[in-house]
Amino acid sequence: MAKSLLDTFRSLDQGVKDTLADIDSPLLLSFAALDISSNEAGVEWLTAEHITACLEAAGVSAPRTSVSRALARAGNRVSTSKSDDDETQYKLMTKGKRKIENLAGGESMAVVRIEGGQPRTARLRIGKILSGLKGVIRVCDPYYGVKTLDTLDHIPKSCSVKFLTAQSGESKRKIQGAIGDFKKERPKTEFRRVANPTDIHDRYILSRDILLLLGHGLKDIGGKESFVIRLGRELAPDLLNEVRAKFDERWKTGKQI
Repeated sequence: MAKSLLDTFRSLDQGVKDTLADIDSPLLLSFAALDISSNEAGVEWLTAEHITACLEAAGVSAPRTSVSRALARAGNRVSTSKSDDDETQYKLMTKGKRKIENLAGGESMAVVRIEGGQPRTARLRIGKILSGLKGVIRVCDPYYGVKTLDTLDHIPKSCSVKFLTAQSGESKRKIQGAIGDFKKERPKTEFRRVANPTDIHDRYILSRDILLLLGHGLKDIGGKESFVIRLGRELAPDLLNEVRAKFDERWKTGKQI
């Protein structure tokens, strides 16, 4: 098996590893491993032995015999084929994905701890989270600066980003120039400032189905210990709708930066 695939599972966020460790069903655990392998490493076909090795790399025990027996009764939730070694290999199908859509990469709730004093590592960790976002992304952060742009750059360029803020401690010339350069390469990103700086206090990132609550501002992420809390729509649909409505209300009256 390619080392990069095992490295993918070793480097999973601790919240994802904990979620995997809490799955009692060998079948759902196998589905989750197949889903992560496809989404995170681009490897769609795995044998039972591969699945066991990947899960062990993530710190989760899953005996090969249990995995094989579970997948033997997976039906049309997986597709099967033969590997070059004549081993049965599996690929997760849509019905299988539905079974684990609230687990692993799409869990309803996860908490990621950000170490203090490690800004580069912190940006890499939050960058991994942001890189999976889709659609229109709403970002609320009371303070902004040049380093904010480094973090926002992890959001896929296909996304439309609305960044709502209040104030910056950096010179207007410096930040305006940086934002201008940023928008040349990412024209689907817009920055607005609320009329009253005291109107916003919370820091969060909102997509259609995910709310990320930030314990620290994007420009100073990793300066101090903080947490990122991920809430899925299936867990708190009303909250996501309320946050979106309030954001849009403030966005309409915000001044373009």
